[in-house]
Amino acid sequence: MRWKVLAVMIGCGWLAAGQQVAFTSRGYVQSPVSILSLDSSKEFGFEAVVLRNDGRAAVSAVKFQIAVRAEGADDEVADERRVAVNLGLRESKKVAIGMGHVEGLRQRAQSRKQDAALVILTVEGVEFEDGSIWKRTENGVKMDTYPDRIEKK
Repeated sequence: MRWKVLAVMIGCGWLAAGQQVAFTSRGYVQSPVSILSLDSSKEFGFEAVVLRNDGRAAVSAVKFQIAVRAEGADDEVADERRVAVNLGLRESKKVAIGMGHVEGLRQRAQSRKQDAALVILTVEGVEFEDGSIWKRTENGVKMDTYPDRIEKK
């Protein structure tokens, strides 16, 4: 009897360790900042990214979002973060972001009884040094907004 219990416990451990989580990025054509490459680590799916500024002004901050997509389910926002970065015109730079905690995302997939999940990093907003901002909206893309028209929170 003890051997059966031990065998079941080992089998459950293998199943829990078998959750597959893949990490990728998605870009928007209108976004003034592009993600050129991703670096992962054992701890974070998105340890660092290489960004390129294709906008009209120097960038002071970028807002990132992580969404989890699993088979048969809608995308679910898992994390959002604003990262300060000094990125000049046409400049590319590697930026440490430390997002997408691997073990937490595996546990999320396991709790939803999903064998696999796709974790997607996107640029949701860009703040420029001249005070203007770019934001992606739910049903399209909102282009540059200038400080005199920015809503205060």
